[in-house]
Amino acid sequence: MSQHNVHESFLLYRSLKFMWLAIALVFVCILLYVLHSPLGEPSGSSWLGYTLGCISATLVIWLSWFGIRKRQYALGTTKLKVWLSAHIYFGLALVVIATLHSGFQIGWNIHSVAYVLMLLTVISGIFGIYIYARYPKLMTKNRAGLSMEEMMGQISELDQQLLEEGQRLPEEINTALLKAARETYIGGNILEKISPKRIVCPTTEARNLMETKFADMTLHDQGISKIIALLAKKTKLLRRARRDVQIKVILRIWLFFHIPLAVGLLGALFSHVLAVFFYW
Repeated sequence: MSQHNVHESFLLYRSLKFMWLAIALVFVCILLYVLHSPLGEPSGSSWLGYTLGCISATLVIWLSWFGIRKRQYALGTTKLKVWLSAHIYFGLALVVIATLHSGFQIGWNIHSVAYVLMLLTVISGIFGIYIYARYPKLMTKNRAGLSMEEMMGQISELDQQLLEEGQRLPEEINTALLKAARETYIGGNILEKISPKRIVCPTTEARNLMETKFADMTLHDQGISKIIALLAKKTKLLRRARRDVQIKVILRIWLFFHIPLAVGLLGALFSHVLAVFFYW
């Protein structure tokens, strides 16, 4: 496999292969809709309406299957990219095909509920495209080659060094470093995870203390300089770790909305199909 294919975006997969397939499908559906001459106004109860309805239902079920398929990590990155690319473009095509299926007849009934849920699911999916196109890259860049476990391990090592260096320094410094080691945390509540700036960080407080009150002592005590440098390094790692948590939470929040909408859509689609066949 070429290096180009490895780093190819899921949006641009195989020179927009699935986008062109989706456009072709939409074009055929629109052409049939324009050429169709039903008795009365267009609706989902004509032969074309049923045909477009079957296509729409098939797409909904197939697109929902992606939620299960993408968790089969044994498929590998390339196959997951294939599924994701197809998921996006055929999901957008679904909006047009389902609208044609309805004959632009929207009212207060179970059929319209399915249609609205479909729109909401697709809209949340579009937002998901933005998230998954942007945040995984930010996460990789933020980690700088380190896993969360490695960052936590380095932070723990820095705490040990800081406590050892602080033992021979004034009690105020030792107390601040001990508090920084014991009370500094990464996650916190949901607001702190989304906005790490909300966290009152003992490590930051210890660093501010050293840089304001004890900075003048660096010329006479190399231990002070070393502690300031260690605190700066720990602060940087904490910022990366909290940013990592922030990105993960944003991805999970999106799934918290997208998945229930997709499940609701499946339920509404099932009710829609039952209602159609019951009154047929």
